[in-house]
Amino acid sequence: MLLVLLVMVLAAAAALATGGRFGRLAANSLTGVHWLAAAAIGQLLGSLFGGTAYPVGLIGSAVCIAVFLRLNLRHPGVGLLALGFFSNALIVALNGAMPVSLAALSRAGVGDAVLGDPRHELSDAATRLPWLGDVVPVALPGLGQAVSPGDVLIAAGAGLLLYAGMGGSGRVPAETAPVWDELEPCAGTPALLRLSSEAEAAADHAPE
Repeated sequence: MLLVLLVMVLAAAAALATGGRFGRLAANSLTGVHWLAAAAIGQLLGSLFGGTAYPVGLIGSAVCIAVFLRLNLRHPGVGLLALGFFSNALIVALNGAMPVSLAALSRAGVGDAVLGDPRHELSDAATRLPWLGDVVPVALPGLGQAVSPGDVLIAAGAGLLLYAGMGGSGRVPAETAPVWDELEPCAGTPALLRLSSEAEAAADHAPE
């Protein structure tokens, strides 16, 4: 998903800016990553074959995500990931495809481009829980799309998981300001430095 990739790129940049490093991902303590891989494969196969395979793949993905969640709930972002996957699986299971809001597509500037995709269908009065479908417009220049609340949660969870895994501190590192004695005299300012030294000596001998 484009939104997920964009958020992860921004999360990685934010982590690097606040002291994080990609090397710290190797020491990540996530367990049961194979369940997450199985969930991704289930969704991918369902998307490729379409039809009944699509909701079946999403439901199977939700089961795998449930196991992964149980093993890693203490990690930042995992809860958001799980909620997003479950949300998408629920709406597709109820409707057989992902409902898409025509108004959201219009606001994203892409018209009805996805309506020919068997994984999506136009929302109508018969749609169940339409607010869980693709109702969030993402108006990116040349890359506009409509995404679901579940997609937003997945993007947020993936970004938070990456940021925390890289060790982002939430603060931009800064060097401690040097003290006066550590500063080197600059050309053109000897009088100022001499005055400062004399003022400091006078202050040391001044009566209290």
